[in-house]
Amino acid sequence: MKRKKTSQKASFRFLFLAAIILPLLAGCHTSEEPVVKTGYFFNTIITLTGYGPCADSVLEEALSLCEEYESRFSYTLEGSDIWNINHAQGQPVKVHEDTAFLLSRAISYARLSEGLIDPTITPLSELWNFTGDPPGPVPEASRVQTLLAHVDYRTIHIQDTTVWLDDPDARIDLGFIAKGYIADQLKAFFLEQGLDSALINLGGNVLAVGAKPDHTPFRVGIQKPFASRNETVSVISLNNLSLVSSGSYERYFEQDGKLYHHILNPFTGYPAETDLNGVTILSSSSMEGDALSTTCFLLGHKKGQELIESLPGIEALFLTKDGGIYKTGGFPQ
Repeated sequence: MKRKKTSQKASFRFLFLAAIILPLLAGCHTSEEPVVKTGYFFNTIITLTGYGPCADSVLEEALSLCEEYESRFSYTLEGSDIWNINHAQGQPVKVHEDTAFLLSRAISYARLSEGLIDPTITPLSELWNFTGDPPGPVPEASRVQTLLAHVDYRTIHIQDTTVWLDDPDARIDLGFIAKGYIADQLKAFFLEQGLDSALINLGGNVLAVGAKPDHTPFRVGIQKPFASRNETVSVISLNNLSLVSSGSYERYFEQDGKLYHHILNPFTGYPAETDLNGVTILSSSSMEGDALSTTCFLLGHKKGQELIESLPGIEALFLTKDGGIYKTGGFPQ
């Protein structure tokens, strides 16, 4: 796919809010007021909410765990496992067992999607500069084509906790799966520490640990794409479930009247052109929901829905560009 070079100054709009938490705390025990901790990790604001006498100390330790995970999985943080792999010029790198596991799962989703999900998309993502201030502009077509040659998940090799890249110019980014994995790990940690009523929000990856103290579920809203305010298209009850959304409204810019979003097609090097504005996955595993939300967006509504309906225990909501709202059979009505 080719794009003509543009010379007009890019206009932009930035919005990053895949899901918003609705603080419906009415009905909670008066002695069970929520403890809330916030931090900035994984390029977003995270919010951890817990109930009970141990909540304060457990949530504080959880923030430290987030820092540890970022030090392993961030591709921009010098000295992280992923940074070390990307800068090793193809030489083997010893990594933490969490990193090796997460890389193996990323590769499995790349295979499942037949390459539509690719953890080596990084060179192209950086070229498009969706996280810049301002983001953009649209890159030169020749530069896109050059970097496409270095996007191929099959260049990643893992042996136990040693990782290397066949292509020294390839670079890994686990952004499509890392927050989901971390949310799952935080939930496991909470339960180990006796915190069985909590809500984890890692910038749109929302995971409920049990229910609220009064046994009512947590309530989470799904963001309406491109809405000027915190408008929702649906509000979902969560009890030991994860809700993850991906969409073209999360990070994008406009140039010459055309919108360019951050979910790139690794076969073209340009933003994926599908019939969707957003996808939300409901599942028990946030890691699974994280990877599948991006996969389904790239597949489009019909193929995405076919994929989800073939997977047990997973449901999805699809928001199409024409305003349609489509749900798999088990998604809450």
